[in-house]
Amino acid sequence: MSDNAALVARLERIEAHQQIQNVMGRYAYYHTANMHQECMDLFALDTTGVSAEMMWGVYEGRDGLERLYPGFHHWIDGDGVGKMHMHALTTPVIEISADAKTAKAAWVSPGHETMSFTPGAENEAAWAWMKYGCDFIKENGEWKIWHLHCYGIFMAPYSKSWVEVATDEMPAPDMPDHFLPDKPPTSGWIYSPDKLYPKNEPEVPQPFDVWDPSKNY
Repeated sequence: MSDNAALVARLERIEAHQQIQNVMGRYAYYHTANMHQECMDLFALDTTGVSAEMMWGVYEGRDGLERLYPGFHHWIDGDGVGKMHMHALTTPVIEISADAKTAKAAWVSPGHETMSFTPGAENEAAWAWMKYGCDFIKENGEWKIWHLHCYGIFMAPYSKSWVEVATDEMPAPDMPDHFLPDKPPTSGWIYSPDKLYPKNEPEVPQPFDVWDPSKNY
């Protein structure tokens, strides 16, 4: 590779880093604003294997993401009055592949929820901390989310500390069958006083040359 080509490649990867930060930043803002279609549009919907994993299961492909974002999330939020889901993005680690076609990134996400998993019921306030492990791919010249994986840390009612909360106090959402995920979750750790914090989950991204499908988030 010539010096000029190497410089162009390096600049492309630097620009990719900022573009990926912006994609996830938009995701966080849209999610808080209950803009569920806009969240979905940040995904690589025309790329094989696109997916999102919530704590309760994995949604695959365009159809799965339709069920999750404009489907399930809109069903939960209704008219949006009194609802607020905020998941901030901290401590980013972003690695762009040497060929600048794919990327891996992870964030710690402190947040809170104001909602009910039962439509029409009174909203509840809860602390909700988690981590994101995400893979990105260039689709039609734009960086898009390829795989999004939410890893639990804790979810606790505002009135209690996470040390006090029993696992059944913040249950998985009960939803109609047509919003169910395609697969069960691949990770399931959540804080408990008798559990050890998991090492390297999600795996912190490391520099890589080309995509390795065995390392999907």
